[in-house]
Amino acid sequence: MIGQVGRTQPSLLSSVQQKENQPAQVLEVVNNTESIDEDQVTYDKYGNATKYGIYASTSVYVNEFSKEDLTRWKQISQNQGPLKIIFDDIACKGMSSGTSMTFFDFCYLAEKGEMVNPQNALSSTEAQQQIQSKNWLTFFKKTTVNGKGIDVQDAMQHLDILQRCYEIGLLNNKGGLMSSDELLATINKQKYDEQRAFLEKQYVKDLEKKELEVNRLEKAKQAYNDSI
Repeated sequence: MIGQVGRTQPSLLSSVQQKENQPAQVLEVVNNTESIDEDQVTYDKYGNATKYGIYASTSVYVNEFSKEDLTRWKQISQNQGPLKIIFDDIACKGMSSGTSMTFFDFCYLAEKGEMVNPQNALSSTEAQQQIQSKNWLTFFKKTTVNGKGIDVQDAMQHLDILQRCYEIGLLNNKGGLMSSDELLATINKQKYDEQRAFLEKQYVKDLEKKELEVNRLEKAKQAYNDSI
């Protein structure tokens, strides 16, 4: 049974052990040795980005990525974790042209959990139906990484994240991820809508201000006429 999305957001790196009770002194030493400019995004001649020394390909949201997130996502990708397996399966499904969003963008948006494309978004029930239409249990049982089977139970738990992706509109009606071009178009439309809303709000404020000024002048004129 797929759990409800939004109440708890499972870690995308559940299979990686986290270090606990790390001495504060050690963390300070690490921070002091970091380059001042290492958080700057650099691009090669093909437009591929690198941040914190980690290659991020053509990620659209690379400026939003933290070093911790990039490190986690890189490890998931290298280890072929459940989320990377799911991503690879849906990345180009139903896509006639172009390329899907990058794995890092996928992780960023899935973890953020905010609406991306309302036109693609499904209800919780619809999202579960989409997921149940594919026999993921059998799929994971047949999946191997480096010639070995994967942890099927752990992989099945990551379907909650896939459900969230359906609910925020990351997948199209064919079950494939939005392309990079679609993602950029969505971002640009959002910026346009926000700018338009701001200008309309400013326009209304200006009209109200002018109306108050006209009323003030009318009252002043009436007061002058009454005084004659």
